[in-house]
Amino acid sequence: MLILNIHLNYKCDTMKKKLNLISVIAIVIGFLFSSLKAHAQSEPISAPLFSIGGATANMLCVNQNTPNREAVAQANIVFNINTEFVLELSDEDGVFADPAVVLSRFTTIAPIGPGGDIEFPSFPIPTESRGENYSLRISVPATGAVSAVREDIPIYYFDTDTDIQLRGSNSNSTSAVALCADESTTLTVTPGDFSEYIWYFNADLNDSNISNASVISGELSSTLENVTQTGKYFVEFNVGSCDGAFSGRNSRSIDVLDFNTTTVRINETSPQELCPSDVKVLSTTVTDPGFTYEWFKDGVLIPDSDNFVLNLPQSNFAGMYTVNVIGSETCSILTDPPVEVINLGSDILTQPPPLIMLLPTQPTLTLSIRTNAPPAGSTVQWFRNGIVFQSSLPITDPGALSIDVTNLGVYVASVFANDACMDTLEAITEVFEPVGFRAEISTLLDCDAETGTLGLENLFGITSTGLEVPITTEQYALFDFEWFLGTQSTGITETTFTVNQDNIGEVYTLEATLRGTTLDTARSNELTVEFLSDVVVIDASPPFISFGESTTLSVPQSATYMYEWFRVVDGENQTIVDGTTNDGTITGQGTSAIETDIRGQYFVTISLSDCTIDSEVISISDVVAGNSEIVPNIVTPNSDGINDNWLLPSSLFNQQDVEVIIYSSRGEVDFNSVNYQNNWPAENSKSSGQDPIYYYIITKNNSVVRKGSITVMR
Repeated sequence: MLILNIHLNYKCDTMKKKLNLISVIAIVIGFLFSSLKAHAQSEPISAPLFSIGGATANMLCVNQNTPNREAVAQANIVFNINTEFVLELSDEDGVFADPAVVLSRFTTIAPIGPGGDIEFPSFPIPTESRGENYSLRISVPATGAVSAVREDIPIYYFDTDTDIQLRGSNSNSTSAVALCADESTTLTVTPGDFSEYIWYFNADLNDSNISNASVISGELSSTLENVTQTGKYFVEFNVGSCDGAFSGRNSRSIDVLDFNTTTVRINETSPQELCPSDVKVLSTTVTDPGFTYEWFKDGVLIPDSDNFVLNLPQSNFAGMYTVNVIGSETCSILTDPPVEVINLGSDILTQPPPLIMLLPTQPTLTLSIRTNAPPAGSTVQWFRNGIVFQSSLPITDPGALSIDVTNLGVYVASVFANDACMDTLEAITEVFEPVGFRAEISTLLDCDAETGTLGLENLFGITSTGLEVPITTEQYALFDFEWFLGTQSTGITETTFTVNQDNIGEVYTLEATLRGTTLDTARSNELTVEFLSDVVVIDASPPFISFGESTTLSVPQSATYMYEWFRVVDGENQTIVDGTTNDGTITGQGTSAIETDIRGQYFVTISLSDCTIDSEVISISDVVAGNSEIVPNIVTPNSDGINDNWLLPSSLFNQQDVEVIIYSSRGEVDFNSVNYQNNWPAENSKSSGQDPIYYYIITKNNSVVRKGSITVMR
């Protein structure tokens, strides 16, 4: 019995230990479950979720058409009526600002108990939202309570109507970039405010599938620099988890082309043998509309031919054709060899203008054509407004190739050419009558002479609908012409008027009157007489560049001048491009003055009509110039003691053999003297220096050494 009792006691102790272990485990599990349950309910509100039409969403891919979303969360405690809930959004890194970004506010109109929904009605998503790690929470301002946080929410707002443009630094085209030998370009995409971009490259220009391209590693910005390899480049805005939603709308491609005579050429083979009735088209291998195309026939530029396709006219199309394809300011290719086009038929060699005026004082207007159609069997017939005006006649009949018209309308000369092509050629002219006139004058300069010519450039008849039709030079004999200086007649009644250096600054107009009618006299535009000086000196203000400062380089200013500035670098003339480089900043290219903080040598080329002159080279250093020979072209007489007078260099100042003459813009002598004392306009200007522009001529020993303009700025 004793033994049995001992055994039973042992079994009981063992069973007790096992039961105690099970109890402990149960207690621990129960405690953990209770802890988890308590933790889950420790936040007064569960983590909110975005929803779309009642369906919850783990990410937001938002565009301009569907910018609004809703949100929902569950209450874990009781919230009384009129409790305000605030939905808050973090930044793209999941960090809530202080105060946080508020997406929406919601005030309950009834109590919400545990398990009840807190629903935020439709609200907009911020348009700058772009990232993978946004967080969302709800705060209760009245109690300071904050919900659990929903983390790692991808949100991307992208306006799918955004004008995405990808360009090269040396091109305005959005579909192609031209590279000539040893050139590079920088590709830039806009908009440029996405946090990350993905660049791809495919050497196959014909493959537009981005999935076939290779990612360019390490390139994450909106620019891709130093591009030298030709092929197709893609750029894609990184929209992370929303890539599928915005696929195809968040990327662009561009072709980088190698411009040379093997890639840029005319597609058609030479020679092209064509009849007048054939479809006559020449085209280029490069078809980008952003490039410039200059077509030439027999070396002469064809007007209005800026297209990669050239449609040849019905007549006079035979010749040697080339095209200059301009891909950028620095890269162009003139196709070679040329393509010869042969006309197998005949031409209308000359014909009236397509638009012509029948003047009231003209009893008749003669329309004439010439043709090289074979004399035997070729005929001509004239039509007016689609009705036969003159019956078909052999082209050899006297008068067959011309008609006299007295009425307005559309006239057609129809020539049947009895040649290998057996085509019918047409010359079309529309005849109008004028209700008024408009005249244009321009300046013609002899670049090697001291004289110029003002002349009638165009005279237009104006129809009742406002259409302007050129008056022919043969019709000029029916007009009276008169030149005016200001409001005073010059007595010159020709279509041209000769001017010289004495007329600099004078303003002329031309009047044209159709004799024998009551139609108004046409008064032309005004022209100011200007000449390019043999010597152009650049004015530097200041004449040196101090540390951290800049200087302004200027030459005489005129609205009719064209300016191109250059730097001399290592003996080479380099065209200045506005902007900032490693050397510094230059602005003002194309104007009469540039501002620069780069030391070195500069000059400017000035063009007027067909005349061009280079200025003297000026050197700008970081030390004050000593004996400057610069003649200033700007004075500022505002009594501040700085630049009040026109100051000449020592070689021209106070010199008995130097004569200075200053003219007003009207050509009147404002100052004339030798031994100039650097005191104009303060003391000796007849006009008190009130005009904005003056002109000067400086002679030494009766030889002109300087001439130009002076701008007075007050």
